Amino acid sequence: MSYATSSDMIGRYPNRDLVQLTNEDPTAATINTAPIVQALADASAEIDGYLECRFALPLSDPPATLNRLCTDIAMYRLQSLRPLHDLADARRRYDDAIATLQKVAAGELTIGLATDGKEPPTAADSEIVKGAKRIFGRGRLKGY
Repeated sequence: MSYATSSDMIGRYPNRDLVQLTNEDPTAATINTAPIVQALADASAEIDGYLECRFALPLSDPPATLNRLCTDIAMYRLQSLRPLHDLADARRRYDDAIATLQKVAAGELTIGLATDGKEPPTAADSEIVKGAKRIFGRGRLKGY
């Protein structure tokens, strides 16, 4: 499951940048969505790699934060293929996205609450748990 769509990318980034990043032909005037869809799928898979240690996947109601992180990672992936613009800015956004995901994976940051006011189920609540179970968690620290 992708955390963002090509429409999300088109709404978040300038059209001229996306036209240049998604077309081999320098005279092209329209966005080629196929590379965007692939970059978003790759970014979503990368995000899942961080989330699967804490949450049962797929998330039934992914928070908007994941949409932004997904588009930032996908944009970095697209820009890294072509030296068009300042790659340092894309790299900074990518590093920030990964740092956020690392904090989520470590339990230092939440990804946001769903509309029902509950966080997504944790990986420990799912039937398949990779690695050892957590000794401390939200359910075990009540009352302390």
